[in-house]
Amino acid sequence: MSFVLGNIKCENGKKEKGYWNIEKTRYHIPITVICGKKEGKTVVISSGVHSCEYVGIQAAIETAQELSPENISGTVVILHPVNYTGFFKRLPAVIPEDNKNLNRVFPGDKDGTLSEKIAYNFSKYLYPNIDFFFDLHGGDVQENVTPFVYFSGSADEEVKKISIEAAKSLSLPYRVKSSSVNGVYSSAAMQGVPSLLVERGGRGLWSKEEVGAYKEDILRLLTHFNILENNFSFSDMTQAEINNSKYLESRHNGFWYPAFEAGDTFKKGAFLGEIKDCFGNILETYKAEFDGIILYETISLAIAIDDPLIAYGEI
Repeated sequence: MSFVLGNIKCENGKKEKGYWNIEKTRYHIPITVICGKKEGKTVVISSGVHSCEYVGIQAAIETAQELSPENISGTVVILHPVNYTGFFKRLPAVIPEDNKNLNRVFPGDKDGTLSEKIAYNFSKYLYPNIDFFFDLHGGDVQENVTPFVYFSGSADEEVKKISIEAAKSLSLPYRVKSSSVNGVYSSAAMQGVPSLLVERGGRGLWSKEEVGAYKEDILRLLTHFNILENNFSFSDMTQAEINNSKYLESRHNGFWYPAFEAGDTFKKGAFLGEIKDCFGNILETYKAEFDGIILYETISLAIAIDDPLIAYGEI
């Protein structure tokens, strides 16, 4: 049993660290591959698709250091982080070389810009060789989130079923159905790979507590797939499924004043926030279309046209 991804090769019972070279580019992604001594599923843990979402990045780095071939069955592949150049520029959301959001360009293009080539390499060489894709996200420097997990609502029923059962194993209070098909995890799901995207943290910050919670999610997932033995004492958590969500985007360049924080609940018709100009004139006001909870929101004062404002789910 071995795992091969481009220039990276890991043999049974080994742990390999290096950089996955993206074909037809000079770009590379830090990667750790742990191949257990026993056979089992192959799970990818991806972090830093958005390079300022630090909680997931640090959780992936620590997990890569702590996992050993001796105590796993199967293969664990950890990307830490995907947007490696953006990380050092402290650049939110986009790959600096082409200013594109990698989470919006899948399945990619082998002859496209750098982001599109990275997406193509995932689609062509990574997804066909794995059993599950686990994407670690969070609020970017201008965002904050309440912890929750996305599953693809557009995937085949069997893919959706496996993804939902995996989501239920995590220590997250909300499970949200997504209609996205062009993101890193959602594109994997469209290719037949069960997948999840988790959101934790934000504001360009990270703490040991948040990283610890993310690492517990990783251990729960690996235990769920019998990659790790069930030697952990995890507390039970009730997880509600959200099937209807609303994503508000700005139609203005202006100043954003949200009324709630991530995780707050509200009733239909509630005032969610407003955008003003620099003279204090109201440009637009937003009200809730149903009873819900704030999944994530932009917290920066500055807001530009097409920027996300709030994502909320119906409860």
